[in-house]
Amino acid sequence: MSGTDTDAAGGGITDDVGGTADAGDAVPAVAFVAAPRRLHPASPVVDLAVWLPRMWPVLLIAVSRSWGPVALGAVAITILAARAVAWMRTSWSFDGRELTLSSGVWNRTVRSAPVERLQQVEVVRKLRHQALGVSSVRVQLADGGISSGDVVLEVLSVHDAEALRVELERARRTAVVGDVAAAVPPPPSHELLRLTPGLLALGGVTGASLLLLPAAAFAVLSVLDDVGLDDDAFDLVRGVSLVVGIAVVAAISIAGAALLTVVRHHQFRLSRRTTDLVVERGLFNRRTTTIPMARVQLVRLHRNLVRRRCGIASIDVITSGRQTLDGAGSTGDSVPVARWADALAVSSAALGERSVVQADRPTVPVAVARLVRRRMIVAAVLLGWIPFVASGWPEGPRGAVVVGVVVVLVGVVARATGRSRRHGIGDDVVVVEGGTLAWRRSLVPFDRVQSWSVSQSPFQRRHDLHDVAIHLAGHHAVTVKDATVEQRDALLEALRRREAVETAR
Repeated sequence: MSGTDTDAAGGGITDDVGGTADAGDAVPAVAFVAAPRRLHPASPVVDLAVWLPRMWPVLLIAVSRSWGPVALGAVAITILAARAVAWMRTSWSFDGRELTLSSGVWNRTVRSAPVERLQQVEVVRKLRHQALGVSSVRVQLADGGISSGDVVLEVLSVHDAEALRVELERARRTAVVGDVAAAVPPPPSHELLRLTPGLLALGGVTGASLLLLPAAAFAVLSVLDDVGLDDDAFDLVRGVSLVVGIAVVAAISIAGAALLTVVRHHQFRLSRRTTDLVVERGLFNRRTTTIPMARVQLVRLHRNLVRRRCGIASIDVITSGRQTLDGAGSTGDSVPVARWADALAVSSAALGERSVVQADRPTVPVAVARLVRRRMIVAAVLLGWIPFVASGWPEGPRGAVVVGVVVVLVGVVARATGRSRRHGIGDDVVVVEGGTLAWRRSLVPFDRVQSWSVSQSPFQRRHDLHDVAIHLAGHHAVTVKDATVEQRDALLEALRRREAVETAR
């Protein structure tokens, strides 16, 4: 990967060889033994910080009563006592091969996680952890589900959490490359990408975060209406003109989206440590995520219409595990925003030694025409009845003209979408891309393909078109839509050839 120094405008790529090592990456080696160990003694206090906000209705009533302080104290002591008992009944151990977590007061549960099944490791420091000087370790496996897919050590000391992460990485390397190679100390990590607050703010105002505040405002208005305070709220804004109101809402939404993204991904840093990608982010919720490159199933680049104009994109590095609590994708926007050149370099780095090709096989014109007809027919069916039944909608010929204009616009967008669909077949990777308002490129390593399927609808049979779905571990799939017979056969031949190579190994 060719590297450039980090620029002042918004971060950049540094070469894997020439990047500077972070002195904070060095963690003293800790000899973990198989004997069970307890979590940090601050665990009950952290649990109290979790449970009290969940009881806000009871707390709201209690503070308005004379006996409120006594009740609050009793509730806090009860929660602390219960969580202290749970803490005493919780233990964990790591013997170099399996991470074991035992928990439960009445019903005992013992969860074992072999390092061979490890997908990624997260060291999380939420605000409550930072206040008490502790960390949480989340080990994600490939079996899916929020409860079954993770082994979570909720409260460890900062040193133990970081040391456990290092030991898990070392044990996983041993399982992958053998004892001799894993015995060699890994080199310091090298920075691949660092995002500045300015670039993060740009990503926030051009992404989905921009819609959060208007949605929240709508929810607040709904609540006010439910409790009968909507008239009072209307009186407060009665003297504000519509233009000024829209401008204020837009300004607050833009500022809020930028601030939210900067706080969530504060001091974002992506680095590579031997065969792992390490992502660090967050201000109040600080996360360090280790993504083994050998577990990467799929890399996706996202660009909406605005981001394409700004020359930026976001990247998802997806493993075979479940979707995390952060959002879509197994790692939840591994890179929230990056310059386009940096995004291409990061996606290439995430694929390791695999060569990436261009998507040079476009959708044929008959498939584009089919997509346009289908989208316009659906739009006409959905909108055609509105002029006859909807009040406030233009009636008669004017209503028909409005519906016709909307249907034509749908056709224009569908035509652009169809023409953007294309795919490419390389020696190691298949590339699938497409989309107009929301463009996406998917990079699928051949050696991660689990199966594939070919389907045809009755309308596709008329033109001998096919949908080829490539299935990956973790319920992920990438589909090449409306492929011709030649495109289908070329793709299937590449998939079978690669499978034969993997079987021969």
